[in-house]
Amino acid sequence: MKKFILVVLTTLLLGACGKTPDKTVAMEQGIPTNNQPIIQQAVKQLTTTCIGLNQRGYDLINWHATQASNGGNPYNYHTETWGWNRWIEVTVEVRPNARDLPKEWNARGQVLKYDLGGSPQPGIDGKTTLSQLMCGTLPVSNDPDNPDTFLAVPEMQVLDQLK
Repeated sequence: MKKFILVVLTTLLLGACGKTPDKTVAMEQGIPTNNQPIIQQAVKQLTTTCIGLNQRGYDLINWHATQASNGGNPYNYHTETWGWNRWIEVTVEVRPNARDLPKEWNARGQVLKYDLGGSPQPGIDGKTTLSQLMCGTLPVSNDPDNPDTFLAVPEMQVLDQLK
């Protein structure tokens, strides 16, 4: 019987290791109720795609999402670059006492910034070098004049449903 219980517990623990952690995301006031599940789904996709955010989830706090749009401005960076008319801006803070991060990243207490957008080029925009490093799958920009990098993520098309 003890052996059976041990096998069941081990199976449950191993099964939980590969799961994406559910993040509690604070949303800016004024986001329509219908959009909140869409934003939650996109943030979950962010943590699935950015394996570093998933693996280091214990060192990340204060997830926050804001819905953004080009407001009819065709010369917006997001609209010009990826064709996004609507996107969300996600910020997450690295714990001041973060563990297991390379010292040269100087990440403790810093805020990571990501923009997530849908069609015509759905994906993730890493706003800073630290955000890109912490993501783990985004290309890393060392150009201070152009710090953004992009990762195509077809699942971000869910953001096309934002109103």
